[in-house]
Amino acid sequence: MQKAMKIMNINNLKKQQGVSKLGLVVMFLLVSVFLNAGLKVAPLYIDHNLIVGICDELIETGEAENMTITEIRNRVSNTLRINNVTNFDLRSITLRRENSQAIIALVYERRVKLFANLDIIAKFDNVLQ
Repeated sequence: MQKAMKIMNINNLKKQQGVSKLGLVVMFLLVSVFLNAGLKVAPLYIDHNLIVGICDELIETGEAENMTITEIRNRVSNTLRINNVTNFDLRSITLRRENSQAIIALVYERRVKLFANLDIIAKFDNVLQ
């Protein structure tokens, strides 16, 4: 019985060969494409969360109720400059007032080149009250 088990184990080990070279290349390509995309998309969301955080803070503290759109854009611009965020159009920040409450809208899209003629487009649309 033990001899038969040893023979079966040896036969099983001979059948297990692992990943082929083609399989490794395909895995490497898939991992590199997803890693490349992730490294290009992550900064977009980090920058967006920073901008939303600035505007949300202005609303929560009540500062936005007494500020003009130019003052809000200047505050956002200063914070973005400190955090080295570039390529953000401040005109995508709009302000409206309803019942003496400030409402800030952030509507914009960012485009990042992935490779060759493929781009990643991220659309952001937030209304903060």
